[in-house]
Order: sequence, then structure tokens, then C-alpha cells
Amino acid sequence: MRFAMIRCERAVAFPGQGIQRPGMAAKIVGTSAWHLFENASEILGYDLGKLCLKGPEETLNNTAYAQVAIFVTCLALWELNRERLQPQIFLGHSLGEITALGAAGAFSFADGVRLTKARGELMDKAPQGAMTAVLGLDVSAVYDLCAKVDGVDGTVQVANENSPAQTVVSGDRRGVEHLTTLARSHGAKRVVPLNVSGPFHSRLMEPVARGFAEVVQNLDLTSCHTPVLSNDGTSILSAPEEIREKLVLQITGPVRFTHQVHKLATMGVQEFVEVSPENLLIPMARRIEPNLQFTLVSDGGI
Repeated sequence: MRFAMIRCERAVAFPGQGIQRPGMAAKIVGTSAWHLFENASEILGYDLGKLCLKGPEETLNNTAYAQVAIFVTCLALWELNRERLQPQIFLGHSLGEITALGAAGAFSFADGVRLTKARGELMDKAPQGAMTAVLGLDVSAVYDLCAKVDGVDGTVQVANENSPAQTVVSGDRRGVEHLTTLARSHGAKRVVPLNVSGPFHSRLMEPVARGFAEVVQNLDLTSCHTPVLSNDGTSILSAPEEIREKLVLQITGPVRFTHQVHKLATMGVQEFVEVSPENLLIPMARRIEPNLQFTLVSDGGI
């Protein structure tokens, strides 16, 4: 099934890692979607609902637990709101792309839990590295600075194009430190180290990508009932083989969120809906396409 000439009014977006915290599932307790936490707990072998409600925070911040917690929480919010939202396209930021594919029917909920569990555990064992957000420099300038550092003073590359003035870089600590110095000397307003366990979305993640490719290869996929805009900012995902390819490439490639939001505007999208316990993507999207209408869905829609 192809979606070559999509025109749509509403896009639904899901966030990636960073929204996890105790209490994130508080608005879902007692609703019809709580069964997703119960089902996930049976698969995982621990009480995911309790973790998302009470923590401990240190465990919830661990990538091995955070990713599946975010996936289940956001899909539960989607289940509570799907009838009234009915988007014409989905998208997600990093991990959020998997949530988007789950909402679009690419795989079963149980397989989505297993997939995010495997992804989180593999990424938790990633090589040592660092990530930092560069604020106040054009993304092209950050790419130029990465080119000066990469392979000369360490390894560093653009990991997230979050907005015109926010770019995240990833690499080994030496490369990121050199990039930080250069960015400040070239007028960056702020350079903010991120509290992450590895050099995500960089080529240093290639061992993780190889392991994840084996998981994805065995994933039972079907064509999406609603298209999903890939993290590359241009590809529209529906067919299983396209999905397999992009899921693996995303591990080492950049999340081009700025391109995603611009793409939505060219497709006629008028409303950007973030389904999440908190507002993470909307502030960035507003800086990219301020004329869109923005809606946060963080509860049962009542």
C-alpha cells in the first residue's frame, strides 16, 4: 500500500526518551487502557505499571526500562483517544517512531513491547560516549563544526535536528568535548550536556544496530493502516521491508525532526497533536512551523 499523494489535516506524534518519570502513568490508572500495563508486565516479568507510577526514578531512567515504559504509556494514551483523533499520518521522535508504527498497526502490542524491551536493553549496553545539545547555532553550522572535529579530534556527528536553533551531537567524549569548545567559540548561546548513557544516533552505535537488526528481522510486520513519516524526514513508511530498514538505520542515523515538521506542512497538515504525558515535541515543532495548531493529549480525553 502506497501513500504517494497524501493530503492530511492532522498528524499525531509520539515522543522519545526523556519523558520518563514516576507518575507518568497516573492519568491512565482506572481507565480502559490500564490493561496494556498488565499485559506488558506479563511479558516483561516485572510490574511496569508500578514502575511508571512509583519508580524508583533511577530504574525508570535506565534505558533498559525507560524505552518500554514510554512505549506502553504513550500507546495507552493513544488507545484512550484514538476514536476522537483519527489522524491521517503518524510520526515519532527516535523511540517515538516505534510507538507511531504500533499505533499505525505495523505490529501487535505484545511484539511492540518485546521490540522496545530489546532496543532499550541493547542501547543500555552501548559503547561509552556522550551527547550534547547546541543551542543558538544554525544546524548547517553544527554540521560544519562536526566535520572539522570528526576523525581528527575524536568522533562526533549530528544526532538530532530538533529545531532551527537546537541541534544535538553525539560521539565519543573527546569528540564531543572538542565540538563543545568550537561551538562556543562560534557563537552558540548554550551547549548543554545530556544525561544519557551512550552516543545514540551515531556510528558508534553500529554494534547495537547489528544486534537490533536480528530482532527486527524476526519481527512479524504488516502494512500500516495509516502512514508513518520516518525520522529521516522524507520517507513515508507502510510496507514491512521499508519499516525493517528504517528501524535499524535509525540506531546510527540522525533524527531529522525539523525536516519531519516541514514535511507535514507541505502535506497540508494543520494540527500537530502530541500524545504524551508531557509537552516535549510541541515546543520544538512550534519553532519550526509556528502556523500549525498544536494540541497536547496527556489524559483520557475527558
